[in-house]
This record gives sequence, C-alpha cells and structure tokens, in this order.
Amino acid sequence: MRRFARLLPLVGLVLLLLLQSAFAAPQRERRVALIIGNSAYKDAPLKNPVNDARDMAAALKKLGFEATLLTDATMQQMESAVREFGLKLRQGGMGLFYYAGHGVQVGGNNYLVPVKAVIQSESDVKYGCLDAGLVLGKMEDAGNGLNLIILDACRNNPFARSFRSAEQGLAKMDAPTGSLIAYATSPGKTAADGDGKNGLYTKHLLKNIATPGLSVEDLFKRVRQGVAGDSARKQVPWEASSLIGQFSFAGGEQTVEQPKPLALAPAPKEVPKQAPPPAAEPKAAEPKAGDTWRDPTTGMEFVWVPGGTFEMGCGSWAGDCKADEKPVHVVRLDGFWLGRFEVTQGQWQIIMESNPSYFKEGDNFPVEMVSWKDAKGYISRLNAQGSAKFRLPTEAEWEYAARSGGKPEKYAGGNDLGLVAWFHSNSGSSTHEVGTKAPNGLGLYDMTGNVREWCEDVYGPYPSAPQENPVVTVGWSRLSRGGSWAFVPEMVRAAYRLKEQPNSAYGDSGFRLVRTD
Repeated sequence: MRRFARLLPLVGLVLLLLLQSAFAAPQRERRVALIIGNSAYKDAPLKNPVNDARDMAAALKKLGFEATLLTDATMQQMESAVREFGLKLRQGGMGLFYYAGHGVQVGGNNYLVPVKAVIQSESDVKYGCLDAGLVLGKMEDAGNGLNLIILDACRNNPFARSFRSAEQGLAKMDAPTGSLIAYATSPGKTAADGDGKNGLYTKHLLKNIATPGLSVEDLFKRVRQGVAGDSARKQVPWEASSLIGQFSFAGGEQTVEQPKPLALAPAPKEVPKQAPPPAAEPKAAEPKAGDTWRDPTTGMEFVWVPGGTFEMGCGSWAGDCKADEKPVHVVRLDGFWLGRFEVTQGQWQIIMESNPSYFKEGDNFPVEMVSWKDAKGYISRLNAQGSAKFRLPTEAEWEYAARSGGKPEKYAGGNDLGLVAWFHSNSGSSTHEVGTKAPNGLGLYDMTGNVREWCEDVYGPYPSAPQENPVVTVGWSRLSRGGSWAFVPEMVRAAYRLKEQPNSAYGDSGFRLVRTD
C-alpha cells in the first residue's frame, strides 16, 4: 500500500502530460519564404526595395516563416536562391516568394532584373534577367498545396530607350492550381517606388499582413484599397488566384485540398484520326510511308508517318534512364503527317512578319527563341491561311517518329550521334541549317539536336497501362523533346524529356508541325 502511495505522484505526472498532449494546439504547417530586394542599379537606382525586402523578411519570420533574404542580388545569386527555394518546398509546407525591384516584360513574359545586369536590347533580357516563370516552375515541381508570389516589381522599365517595344509594367501570368500571384499594380501599368521608407504597395502589405484571422484574399483587398486611395487610383494592385483552400498569415491555418494528379485525356477533337484525302473515288487509299505533301503558303514539307504500336519510354536501347522516362509502356498511334524539318526562320517570317531568333543566320536556319505559347500563336495564324490545319505533335507522336516508327533507337536515326545531330560537341555553340545531318529511317531531319522541339502535351508522369493516341491536357508545365545544339549526349537521347514553362523561350527553343487534315 505504501509502495502504491509512492507511485501516485508519478502516475499523476504521466496523466498531466497526456492531457497536455491531447489538448495541445495542432502544429502549424511549415512555411518557407524567399525574399529578394534590389535597389543598387547602376543606371536606375531605386530607393525602397531593399527596405521593403528587409521589412517583409522580418514580418514573415514573426509569422512563422523560414525566410531567406537576398538584397542587391546578381543574376547568379537570384537563380541559385530560387533553385534552393524549390528544393526546400519539396520537403513540404507552403511557399511564398516576394520580389521588390525593377521588373520588365518582353514578349509577354516577365523578368526580374538583377543588379549589375547588362541590358542593351530586348534579347539580352532573356539571358541577363530572371524569368519569373522559373519561380512558378519550382513551386509546381514541389507539388505542395499552397504558394504565393508577390511582385512589387512594376516600376518603369529602366531599359525602355533600347527596346523596340513600349510595353510597360508586368504581363499577366496564369496562377497554377493552389497558388496566388499578387502584383503591385494592374498588368501593363507601373507602380510608385514611394516617398517614405517603403514602397507604396509594400507599406500597405506590411500594415495588414499580421491582422489576426484575415484571409489572404481579404488581405490583398485591403492592400488594394489602401494603395488606390493613396495614389488617387493611379495605382491599383491586382491578383491572379487559383487557390483551393483557406489561408491566413496570422490567427488561422490554411486548409488545402491537394491538387488532383495529372490525367491522361483523349486527343483533342481538332486532332481526328487521319481521314483519306479528298478524291473523286468514294474511298481513297491512305498515304503510305515515303509520301510527302508541301504547304503552298510556307513551302513546309511534310512526310507521312504510318501508324503503329511501339514501346514508349526508356528501354534497354536508350542508355541510362531518368525517372520520368519510365515505365516503358505500349502506345498505339494512327498515322499522321509530320514536318520533315524544324520550322525555319523564313517560314516563320512568312506568317509572323518578324524573326525572334537569336541566331539570325538565314532563312533555312531553324527559328528559335520561341515559347510554347509563341508556337501556338504561329499555328493559329497559319491555320487562318486556309491551305490546311496544323498543330504541334503529341509527345507520343514525337517519340514514335523520332525513333523511325518506334524502333529501339537511342538517337533519332540510330546510335551514331555525330552522324544525325548537331549537339554540344560539334555545333560550335550555334544552330545550323536544317537538314544538314543524316535523316532518320522516316526521312525526318534534326529530331535529335539543333533545336529542341515543343510538344502539344502538358508534362506528366508516364502511365503503365497501354495507351491509344494519348495526349496529356491537364496541368501547367509543357515539355520539349530532342535536345539541342547546346546539350550533351545524355540530353539528346530520343527518350529524354525536358519539362519547361509554356512562356519560356531560349536560343535553342523551336518546333515542327503536324498536319491534321
């Protein structure tokens, strides 16, 4: 009995700890933030972005964020920080990216300007400034449920005099599922740097961000009201949102419905099975391997790719496989017309009356500096000409055609890379005229190397079940195939997949077309 009495205090302590554990507040989900503020520009310095960034970092730390602060950062520092930010997001939690400083739009894409950037023309921006799409891409790669991007970067373009266009402010960006993008002012407008310690937009953001229980939507509404009032409505903040849960910076946790996984969908309606070409006879014979057709508007030549069934993905023939190149799965495709060459600069200029290419070497060189969205714009204009209808190849069509009709080929046309492709070791760091390397077994040129080629699909994981005419349509990121003049051998394999943002464009980004009627 005495022994039991001595144990009573210990039993009571255990019960107390259990009760405290039972009634303890739930642990807050991890919060990760990257904050960048650039002020010390040589030709167009700004007063407040560094102050804004420091104050935002301090406020977010008080609200439980793991905040990384960068001030007056170079391009290398910004890019490295964004990639590290993406790695942290993969460990879970919500993400927040804040930027204050100069920002510009070129060709409908937004770029954040580092200090020490040397920008003499619009084409320099794509290489000397950080594409805001990289931030979106890293957030999407992480697969977390909630992300916020705040851009106080809509000040006057400091390079406007050297630009051909007169675009002001930032362009609208689509917010992927579970994200919100907040701008200091409306798309295409400019924002004030502010007369006080902080910029006008960030001043009101700091004023309201710690309000208990205030939802993120109501927070930005308050910020908009404050900024519009102080600027006599000359500056009106704006947001693009696809949030699917609730979030409050202070006094309330986010409730996030995880986005649904990417799904395979049937091919678009505008991509029907290849119909027999018009003819006087009731039934015209389907084209056969080796048949060609030339577009009367652009002179673009197309080759008939007979339908068939093949094993898509990285098999034993393809060398070392990446995770997203598996599993190998069976795909059946109908026949289709595919461009013999990559779209050239001359063919682009016929339709668009401009040339975006970095390497302007001649009409027979592949057009580059073309985003997925740019390619879709070209197709829309070309289709309006009325000679035929065109689209980008699906990823399955591209790989099937590259491997000479689904053969077990490491590169497009065999295993001798130097014979079939311009790549890192032989390109001289530039594009080359189309058709100057050997074709593959279907008579198609440059499907390995020269410029990487956009596909119609959204990037997604491969299925394991057999597929028929597949195309992935749900998601944000796109993909290109084939590698380029800048890529090492591993990255120009026929199985290699490159995940990209639809608005990204580089000096090795091109495409070829499928004719659909």
